[in-house]
Amino acid sequence: MSDFVRNPSDDDERRRVEQAIAQGAGITIADFAERVIGEPVDAEFVDTLKSRLERAGANEEPFDLKEEIEKLWTWRQEMA
Repeated sequence: MSDFVRNPSDDDERRRVEQAIAQGAGITIADFAERVIGEPVDAEFVDTLKSRLERAGANEEPFDLKEEIEKLWTWRQEMA
C-alpha cells in the first residue's frame, strides 16, 4: 500500500473506490494516523489532515499522507 493519496482519475475509478470502501476495504484517516504514530489522534488532528489533503487535491499535487502525519505530529509535540 502506498502512503501517497490522490483523487480518483475519473468517474469509473471513483465508483470502484467508493464500492471498495463500502465493502470495508478502506480505513479512516484517523485509523491510518494512529497506525503511523502509535496512539489515537483527536478530531482537530484529523480535520487538519483532511484540509491539507483537500488543498493538495485541488492543486493536483501528490500527497504523502504518512509523511504529513509524521510532520504534523512532530510539530504538535514541539508546540505542547
